[in-house]
Amino acid sequence: MKAVTFQGPRAVRVEERPKPRIQEADDALVRVTTGAICGTDLHFYHGRTPMEEGFVLGHEFVGVIEEAGGGVKRFGPGDRVVGSFISACGHCWYCRRNLRNKCTGMRIFGCGFAFGDLPGSQAEYVLVPSADFTLTPAPIGLSDEQALFAGDILTTGYYCAHEGGVRPGDVVAVVGCGPVGLFAQMSARVLGAAAVYGIDLVPARLAAAQQAGSRPINAGECDPADAILEATDWRGADVVMECVGNEAALETALRLVRPAGTVSVVGVFVEDRVGLPLGDLWIKNVSLKGGICNVQGHWEQVLSLIEQGRIDPTSIISHTLSLDEAPRGYELFDAHEATKVILKP
Repeated sequence: MKAVTFQGPRAVRVEERPKPRIQEADDALVRVTTGAICGTDLHFYHGRTPMEEGFVLGHEFVGVIEEAGGGVKRFGPGDRVVGSFISACGHCWYCRRNLRNKCTGMRIFGCGFAFGDLPGSQAEYVLVPSADFTLTPAPIGLSDEQALFAGDILTTGYYCAHEGGVRPGDVVAVVGCGPVGLFAQMSARVLGAAAVYGIDLVPARLAAAQQAGSRPINAGECDPADAILEATDWRGADVVMECVGNEAALETALRLVRPAGTVSVVGVFVEDRVGLPLGDLWIKNVSLKGGICNVQGHWEQVLSLIEQGRIDPTSIISHTLSLDEAPRGYELFDAHEATKVILKP
């Protein structure tokens, strides 16, 4: 089969790999019909996170089950499914409490040995362990492109807003207008936010935020804190969502939130430590929440929102490429010339 493999910083290649085979009773073999390049993939592409040369990338996928192990109860051959980027066992203490993002056996597709050594889904086929708890049915009425992002970035954006406690009438600021940030903004509006501000440095992403109904703030042209304070009678935003994953973005988020407000963080931090102004947080009584998304805990709500037409995830798609064109897709995404790249095996 064809698969997209990591070859080193800013180097990916499409190679022939053996088709995966069922190994455990709870495995399913999925023929991938639609995949995507995620911002998390760029951490490996940039060399910020270690990755073994030759590892198969990717963790966003919709596909059709070709074969299922004898222990798989929910699915069978021919079923169309959405995959979570997290594989969870379904049985540990955390899974029994629907905290699949804290599963003691959690593995992440396409992220190398350090994250469970689970080959990714930017391929013609992907082997899915614990299939009953890692896959969900793709609703019949939804296209691949509509259902795809429930397995990661749309649900991550929704999770960010949910963890932030967005309520009707809130003023919400989102740091980062990449795909996750755009979905966080859409989710905030679905949850009733009265005003949503999207903060970024890239004009194309700010334009996408405005098109999605947010109020864009170019952090390269003004201080976002001044803009938010002026819009809120000098209080600050009720909820700030950090969707970038670096210290500068987190520092910006902490300056935007009002006293007794909430900062919700889903940006992927690959550094062990970042600076944190704990004195300011303490004096302002700020709540700091977030972390890796509990996809399986929220994707039913997200798929329902898509079916109801309340969120259109396809609005962020800028490019649809063949799997063979994946290296070009990485280049476009890295250069901010693409909002979201879809890959078709």
